Amino acid sequence: MEQNDKTALSSLVVAVIFGAVLSAFPVGSFLMTVPLLLTCQRFENKGPKIISFGALLLLSSAWVVFRNRAILGTEYWSVLLVSLFIPVSVSIGALVWTLGSSYSSSSMRKFFWSVIPVTILGCALGAYFSSNLSLKLREALFNTVMYYLNLTNPTYDVSTAVKLVLDSIGRYFAPLAIVNLMLPVVLSDINIHRYDEQWQFDFANMKLPDFYVWFFFGFWALALACVWVKSIPSVFVALIWNLALALTVLYFVVGVSILVSYVRKRTATITVGRIVFFVFLLSLVPLVNVVLVIGLIILAVLETWITFR
Repeated sequence: MEQNDKTALSSLVVAVIFGAVLSAFPVGSFLMTVPLLLTCQRFENKGPKIISFGALLLLSSAWVVFRNRAILGTEYWSVLLVSLFIPVSVSIGALVWTLGSSYSSSSMRKFFWSVIPVTILGCALGAYFSSNLSLKLREALFNTVMYYLNLTNPTYDVSTAVKLVLDSIGRYFAPLAIVNLMLPVVLSDINIHRYDEQWQFDFANMKLPDFYVWFFFGFWALALACVWVKSIPSVFVALIWNLALALTVLYFVVGVSILVSYVRKRTATITVGRIVFFVFLLSLVPLVNVVLVIGLIILAVLETWITFR
């Protein structure tokens, strides 16, 4: 093995260890794949990529199980499913994104590929969370939330609100997983390609196939029907909402791409990274974030019939 190969493999090992350490922290678990996403760009072969992401997934999952070892032999063991969801979905999605680089340079195509397994995992967990099989899990989460709230004399029935949130949270696992995947992927790609004009152009022209808009409208129509028709099984409701919101996140990404295209046509010196960072800052401002997100989604949907770029 040559010195360059040894150096590359050493950096890969360091990236795995660094990612595993990040996974031990609540915020770091969302960024644990960033070191590997940055390092794997140096490898053409798929083998090192698959092995490294597999090692990261194994280490991060082992830590989650060790941290929750007290409940392994109890009826609340299923809490592990929620705890493992983030490291498993983010690791698999990031691996698919990395492997996709060997087949396509299109950011939208690679992102769509990586979203598929993440969405499947989110829908599966959402369906489980909304079924009667998860009653013990929801009970455990309810007791935990009420313990941390520590309200001795609440002015209103907090327990009802908490139960309502926990009963409906199964609808949002897929879109949350996609957002969790977006963060490390965007951070790493912006860093790697910050001086690559071809990548900047590609990011500014990301688009979903036109027929996807009918899936978007169809799933949202079903989701709204689930609100009015109370007899629909909760598992079916969870699946519909997960798919509707997952498509909504994809259209939001397309909306950001349209914004990037609009800005760069007028000022090409402004990079994708700056625009994405600006959108991120605006998304933290109350009310402004609602207008921004809805506006970009509507813009992306309308692009099916109107040419914006």
